Amino acid sequence: MSLPGIPNITPTISLSVGQTVPLLLASVALEELALAHVLNAEAEKLQLVLGTLTPTRTTFSPATVSLSNLLDIDASVQRTLRDVIKKEMLLEFKFENILDLIPTITTTPGGGGVGTLTMMKTAAPNPVSVGQLLTYTIVVSNTGTAPLTNLLISEPIPAGTNLVSTNAPAGFTTTETPAGNPTLVTFTTPSLAPLSSATITVVIRVLGSAGPTVTNIATAIADGVAPVTATTTVTVQRGG
Repeated sequence: MSLPGIPNITPTISLSVGQTVPLLLASVALEELALAHVLNAEAEKLQLVLGTLTPTRTTFSPATVSLSNLLDIDASVQRTLRDVIKKEMLLEFKFENILDLIPTITTTPGGGGVGTLTMMKTAAPNPVSVGQLLTYTIVVSNTGTAPLTNLLISEPIPAGTNLVSTNAPAGFTTTETPAGNPTLVTFTTPSLAPLSSATITVVIRVLGSAGPTVTNIATAIADGVAPVTATTTVTVQRGG
């Protein structure tokens, strides 16, 4: 029997262990919040039947709640509570596994310093005419006191445009996805030194199929820091 395969996903998502831990903790918190809403709904169900809930327009059928009705409601609530308890046990196991990941996170070298990721982006010219070249200039900086490791910048190619060229500093690897007619360009480097920056340019051609504006959102991520984004919106001019 073959192993299950994961289909190709574009854009490629690459996260370090340090970046996944906050996401996993957030998922646990959201599941706990959902369970809290379920418990609140079950409590209100009992309050409504017992007549202690704030008056509503709900009418009962039959109009008089019998003892057997109350027992049926009680059994329904018990079944739901059992399911919530089971889910809570699974969340506890998940939470413990996440805590076990924390000691495995590699700390950034540099005497306890911290890397700080920032990004600025410009687009020129603005406005741009159909058929004209549009240049994105991305400046990624590390304003912290330790290197940023496994830095990745993602630059999607907007609809209604074609990629013409890219330029990145030495030490960066450029990947076009898919090859030949890319809809995404990524730039990666193993490390960006403290108090340094890197300038990347992406040149595209605006086609007739472009909308009235061309909007682009670049994303940068690195180990141990939150992702940052930079957005540009350019007006498209059409002749005649």
